[in-house]
Amino acid sequence: MTSGKVKGRMTKFRTPNNRWISGSVLLIAIGLTIAMALPSNFSISSDPVIKADSSLDISVANEDVAAADLPIIETPAVAKLGAPGTEDKVIRFKAQVAEIAAREVARIAAEKERKAAERRALRAKYTVNPARARISVGYGRKGRIWDLGWHTGIDFNGNFGDSVYAARVGTVIFTGWRPAYGRTIEIRHLDGVVTRYAHLSRIRVEAGQEVDVGQRIGNIGASGKAFGAHLHFETLVNGNYKNPGIWLWGSD
Repeated sequence: MTSGKVKGRMTKFRTPNNRWISGSVLLIAIGLTIAMALPSNFSISSDPVIKADSSLDISVANEDVAAADLPIIETPAVAKLGAPGTEDKVIRFKAQVAEIAAREVARIAAEKERKAAERRALRAKYTVNPARARISVGYGRKGRIWDLGWHTGIDFNGNFGDSVYAARVGTVIFTGWRPAYGRTIEIRHLDGVVTRYAHLSRIRVEAGQEVDVGQRIGNIGASGKAFGAHLHFETLVNGNYKNPGIWLWGSD
């Protein structure tokens, strides 16, 4: 085939039998030849597949070219179906694609886990009001109504049945009934502090369960030794009572 020339806007090429064909027809011919040489079940993209047909007529730019006029083009890689080495090349190609896909899946999974770890670390520092309500009785208040003679936690106002939330990320270590406290939930947090939620009307978690900050864990009630519905909230370090206000907000 000789070099092409430009006629108007269409590039043409001369075949060995001195016939002129357009450049676009030549590209289609090459594509058809390769498509006919590949296995019938071989697919590269999701685009619609054009099946080769020996009786196919090609019309480009108002020029009809019969199949007999097209030059025969040999493709060195896959000259014809069943050529030696063709099947091995297809298998190797598929294996390479599978390997690349597996590496990408692993990379995405690792990145997802890294971001999740960052979010967990941030959430571990966040604290929410466990009742989303105002304080009615503060920590350390003295009085005979409490068994120890002073108030060991914080009381939050609330209506019977209002939701109670985990103050921070942690693991539930106790759910059940405690004398004076009534229905109680205790959660151990990542800093070692244990929070206690008492006088509940309903418990919505169980021991061993991991909870997120702000997750609903129960409902306000008046179980145990309580005078009206409210949430009694405590913080304990090594079993010792600490001011919940400092842990929650950094101040009393």
